[in-house]
Amino acid sequence: MTLPAFLTDSLPAGAVGEAFPTPYGLSDPIVAHEAGLVVIPLTADPRATIQALRDRGATHLWLCESVGALSPLLEPGDWLVPDDYIDGTRGLHYTYFSEKAGGYLQQIPAFDPDSRAALIHALTAETARPFRRGVYACVSATRLETPAEALFWSRAGAHVVGRWLSPYLTLARERDLRVAALTRIVRAGGETGSPRPFEDFMPVVQAAAAALQTAQEVP
Repeated sequence: MTLPAFLTDSLPAGAVGEAFPTPYGLSDPIVAHEAGLVVIPLTADPRATIQALRDRGATHLWLCESVGALSPLLEPGDWLVPDDYIDGTRGLHYTYFSEKAGGYLQQIPAFDPDSRAALIHALTAETARPFRRGVYACVSATRLETPAEALFWSRAGAHVVGRWLSPYLTLARERDLRVAALTRIVRAGGETGSPRPFEDFMPVVQAAAAALQTAQEVP
């Protein structure tokens, strides 16, 4: 059974979530939606939110985020499914095993190949030019990147810049969730922009989830 969870910057219209208790405190509010479980990162410990999603039966965690372009090839309206990332965040909870000597999982490959393949295939029905590879740079969740930071990350090899990937997707892997990211370009790096509604992502993620479910059911 495939139950995707979506980390996003815009909840479905009219959605009301519920926070759940975990050993790491209350999670951020989680919405039970027709597409799966949906959550916006707010103020909860990221470990609590990921634990709550896993406790609710989530099998996958897909980031659905409106991002800034760092590559001149990318324009507002484009879609990109990253295959790697750069973590520029600091001071967060990055592992459930911080009090143990080891035990964490390697983050290679950076994203689940099956999830990426399903998302890319679903994107072909949504856009004539889906970008199948790229590097996502994650900055502080508390603000957008500055123009100087956008230039820095582009020179480091990043193609898009966003706020929500880390530490959620790395924590999710430690809870056996399959992780991927689906990004929509809405602005240039170092500039402001408004996130697209979650409904924009729904046709792609629902088709991708259905394809994974069908693949599981094939003997």
